[in-house]
Amino acid sequence: MYIIIINPVAGNGRANRFYKKLIKNEDLQHISFQTYYTEYEGHAEKIILELLNKFSPTEIKAIIVFGGDGTMNEVLNGVNVFGIPVSFIPGGSGNDFARGVPLDKNPNKILHNIISKDKKTSYSLGQYYLKSEKEIRKFINCIGFGFDAVVAKSANESKLKKILNKIKLGKISYLFELIKQLFFYKPITITIEMDGKSKTFHRCLLMTINNQPYFGGGMKINPLAKNNDEHFSVLVVDSISKWKVLFLFGTVFTGKHINFKEVHTFNTSAVKVTSKEMIPFQVDGETGMTKSCYVEKHESPIQVLGVS
Repeated sequence: MYIIIINPVAGNGRANRFYKKLIKNEDLQHISFQTYYTEYEGHAEKIILELLNKFSPTEIKAIIVFGGDGTMNEVLNGVNVFGIPVSFIPGGSGNDFARGVPLDKNPNKILHNIISKDKKTSYSLGQYYLKSEKEIRKFINCIGFGFDAVVAKSANESKLKKILNKIKLGKISYLFELIKQLFFYKPITITIEMDGKSKTFHRCLLMTINNQPYFGGGMKINPLAKNNDEHFSVLVVDSISKWKVLFLFGTVFTGKHINFKEVHTFNTSAVKVTSKEMIPFQVDGETGMTKSCYVEKHESPIQVLGVS
């Protein structure tokens, strides 16, 4: 049996529209599946936990997610039994997980690959611990601190994003909010501890810890990141003028921004981030505030179906 999780509001309804078209797909006519719709933020995780109490892992052939990166994040925080393969029909505004795997852009082809090919690829996750939350959580793409978190929060709350999602241009809202927030953002002071060494950045624009290169709907923010179970790629932008930030983000889709002298990169399997003040952070596009965060590789990779 396949489990299908649908976020009906992802991509302003795009994920649900994909499902309604694919329900007529011939591949689905030959399998057993159950469909569940999310109703609120965090609901996908609750659905998965309830299903794992109802069914044994061997009864679930795979979990197929129709939604955005946030929905996929919820599902993978619910799946504690990593023997269950997952897949993703990207229907959100960012869909960076699909780029990082990578998966085909055509939903029909992804579905065909899931059901007919049964080909799996390993994908390593990260996990983080906030002292204030006292809970270990997983992330699929990245966790970031500073400017990217401010922009993500503003984009999530933007009415423009909903309009642009309707015409399949939702990721432009991120660029719009980036420029708007640049005029108000104040750099943060953070200390990072890696491999027994400590370094403080006093005018940090942003710090991002990545499982794979992409965030913000295709921005190649951390081009050195490669998905593996050994290490993250950590990128810090520090002591950069606001006008130069525009040039930096002008090259972020190609990854050339890492040549700027204000951009610092590191490889590590674990990193602790601290600040004397509350600083903004984002995890796969969802935002919050913290003073301290410990990040490390998750011990077990997931198996992703749907690759070509």
